[in-house]
Amino acid sequence: MNIVWLKRDLRTQDHLPLFNASKEKCLVIYIFEPSVSNNYDFDLRHWRFVYQSLKDLETRGFAVHKFYGEAIDVFKRLKVIYPMISVFSHRETGNDLSFQRDLALKSFLKKESVKWLEYTPYGVMRGLQQRDGWDHYWMRYVKGEAVKLTSFSNILFNLDLQNEFLPPVELQLALKEVNPLMLFGGESKGSQYLNDFLNLKIEKYWGSISYPEKSLYYCSRLSSYISWGNISIRQIYQACEAKRDDVRNKISLDQYMVRLKWHCHFIQNLETEPGIEFKNVNPAFNGIRKKKNKKYIKAWKDGMTGYPLIDAAMRCVQESGYLNFRLRATVVSFLTHTLWQPWQAGTGHLARAFLDYEPGIHFSQFQMQAGTTGINTLRIYNPVKQSKEKDKNAIFIKKWVPELKDLPVKFIHEPWLLSSMDQMLYNFNLGLDYPKPIVDFEKEHRYAREQLWGIKNSNDSRVQSRDIIRKHAKKTNKKRKGK
Repeated sequence: MNIVWLKRDLRTQDHLPLFNASKEKCLVIYIFEPSVSNNYDFDLRHWRFVYQSLKDLETRGFAVHKFYGEAIDVFKRLKVIYPMISVFSHRETGNDLSFQRDLALKSFLKKESVKWLEYTPYGVMRGLQQRDGWDHYWMRYVKGEAVKLTSFSNILFNLDLQNEFLPPVELQLALKEVNPLMLFGGESKGSQYLNDFLNLKIEKYWGSISYPEKSLYYCSRLSSYISWGNISIRQIYQACEAKRDDVRNKISLDQYMVRLKWHCHFIQNLETEPGIEFKNVNPAFNGIRKKKNKKYIKAWKDGMTGYPLIDAAMRCVQESGYLNFRLRATVVSFLTHTLWQPWQAGTGHLARAFLDYEPGIHFSQFQMQAGTTGINTLRIYNPVKQSKEKDKNAIFIKKWVPELKDLPVKFIHEPWLLSSMDQMLYNFNLGLDYPKPIVDFEKEHRYAREQLWGIKNSNDSRVQSRDIIRKHAKKTNKKRKGK
């Protein structure tokens, strides 16, 4: 019996484990693991998206057997029912919890003489310790064959065993709830979003991605479908290539395709160095941000910092599960630079909030924005400048911080500029209706720059950076002028 274990690959096409396993009779399973739901980076919105994705497969005649329990317990029971099994799955570059689970399961399956065939889900190499040759490897992956499953005839429908692993009734009900502000999961939906993006939106993508409202429409919105495997990076890349002749704005298309590569690049960082989930990429930064300020962290999480764009973004992501990249960078910058809090204080909160949470991208980006890699440009985003540039008419802020919506736009960006007379005129009380700024940005900005640049320019940081570049960046051939 071939068993296909679905994880972050909830689709039927470009799915090599499924394609190979289904050449014979096979059982397709998904495991809702209690340990995952109890982990610091999990939110029910993630499992809702998974549940919707599984239901989408089932509506198209594809049988998936769902279990609620720990993976090793499910496989122990399956081994009793089917003494001769082989397990097919994609390799997962996840958090430490999934890594430790896979190690334990691999040990069990080996003792039971069960073959576990793991396949690479995208251009990420296990065991890679330096980046030379990675670009070539990635290009071979995205240009390779996307296998097509044309028949579900070998996929078994009935298995009573799953009744032994039923989720609690309240979880069963919660999985069926729908939040209209969040994307709905499924391979069908992923394909639809890709088609809409390439046919209706790609021309204006590049000029819109940094703006909160424009990005909501003109970005592909495929990140959640990629993260949960409703669609593969290879499928998207090849669809973009097929559309190239029809796209007038080639820069827009090229910039989008570059980001497909970045997706795998950042996941490769975690694959190469799993410790970045918890530790600074560059140990030279270990001595900073040692103390947590619970008041600051809570205000940031709740969207009550007194900085309108930050608060709008934090409320938006909590309700909708989505922020564009610029806002993600801005809120992390605010937490780590302006509030001077350790980046670890925010990773769990935003992991739970992001519907498209992808561990490899999440921790790499958090550390880039926090300035703890030692090799990336230090960026400290000014929330007022970003607000005025990217949300000029305060449309995004008015939507998510409604207590400011009746103020003139100039005051919405900087409500602390309201005089006592202004506050009376607009029936608004700063400090009661909306908080005063939690800190002085300019003061904190100067302090953060001094601290971070001092460490980045230190000998210790430079020495550490050489090893970081070797692991995470390809070598470049610099030719001398005149040669």
